Amino acid sequence: MTTHDTEVQDLVVAGFGPSGIALAAAVEDHDDATGAAPLAARYLEKAADSAWQPNLVLPGTDIQHHFLRDFATPRDARSRFTFPHYLQQSGRFYPFTLMGGYVSRLEWSDYVQWAARQVRGPVDYHREVLSVEPVTGADGRVRTARVLSRDTRDGSLHTVEGRNIALATGHEAYVPELFRPHLGERVFHASKLLPGLAALGERPLRSIAVIGAGQTAGEIVLHLAAQHPDAEIHSVVRHAGFRMYELGHFSNEVYFPDETDYFYGLEGEQRERALDQARATNYAAVDPDVSTALYQAVYQDRFTGRQRLHMHKRTETTDVGLTPDGRVRLRTAEVFTGESGLIEADAVIVCTGYREAALPRQLAAFVPHLRLDAQGRPEVTRAYRARTTGDCEVGVYLDGLTEWRHGIGSATSFSQMAAKADTIHRDLRARLRQPVAA
Repeated sequence: MTTHDTEVQDLVVAGFGPSGIALAAAVEDHDDATGAAPLAARYLEKAADSAWQPNLVLPGTDIQHHFLRDFATPRDARSRFTFPHYLQQSGRFYPFTLMGGYVSRLEWSDYVQWAARQVRGPVDYHREVLSVEPVTGADGRVRTARVLSRDTRDGSLHTVEGRNIALATGHEAYVPELFRPHLGERVFHASKLLPGLAALGERPLRSIAVIGAGQTAGEIVLHLAAQHPDAEIHSVVRHAGFRMYELGHFSNEVYFPDETDYFYGLEGEQRERALDQARATNYAAVDPDVSTALYQAVYQDRFTGRQRLHMHKRTETTDVGLTPDGRVRLRTAEVFTGESGLIEADAVIVCTGYREAALPRQLAAFVPHLRLDAQGRPEVTRAYRARTTGDCEVGVYLDGLTEWRHGIGSATSFSQMAAKADTIHRDLRARLRQPVAA
């Protein structure tokens, strides 16, 4: 049975994580400032709450962006959704100023959930958006879209219609094909770290393998070394070791809004080259604190002769299997010499990052009304709106899903979260004031 909401919304947002919250903040700040009738907005989120990376909030870890690049400060420092306002409301403003500007993941996750609670518009949790379907009128025009969602608790289906839709579902966890048949209790993606470790139970772990060389992998190696002092930790990376982010002041201006204007103006091959240059600022690397801590841990391990931290550099996994007693067997090869190796572990944590879908699966039914490029990706405006056919008036926004088109600052990073929401919101309001075919 499917429950239908008959009220047509001005905006339906699929996903109420950081991107969805930032957009809601822009919407409600505008409503507060103008005193006009509130925008009719509905927010859907498949999780039970808006916790930020809840399975990766590890002790001693901090965020990688400046805390003023929050949900609202770059857009309007007077907003009630800013991180400074959160500190003031929590009574921690002055103590925080003595911390040197470092924000733990734990506190940032609390800020994200606090901001979500400030949103007045209705938020439906436990709602996984399955599809966005065009609603065709008697004249053949598409003026609204029907969003179908499933309640993750009881499987019930629900629909709500909107004149504008924003997909803010984030990137999907990526697991290499080699590991996929073995996903489960012994092999899991880093996004499931804490529940994955908990599911292993209280039995002592003899060895754990961590695949990957990014910030998350580095933090997990350190966490495992501290939490499982008797276990051997195997770090498997394709490069010569953990590399540090490109932290140069000038190179990190790629996270400035005007860099998005520049990137958007490039042609296809030029964009690919520019994005490739920018990757070192955010992917497959670690920050200086983690790099130092990892090296110190390995140095101390060698100095004491314990030899429990094994750094398998320039190594790739060639085969995954199980031992007779149910452990995971990894066959490896040195990437240049081909020298083979063998690792047996009680658990394997796959830290291979996330991927951005070329076309979000929720839009499959909408494809006849989307303009696609040669690679099958939606053509999108500078305002993150998918270009549609002449018979479609629905605004379909891809919020945080167009790194390939808008650049590295427009995806999962908080650096442009507020600016991106502002761009989408301004375009949305303009469309609502004077609806026209996209």
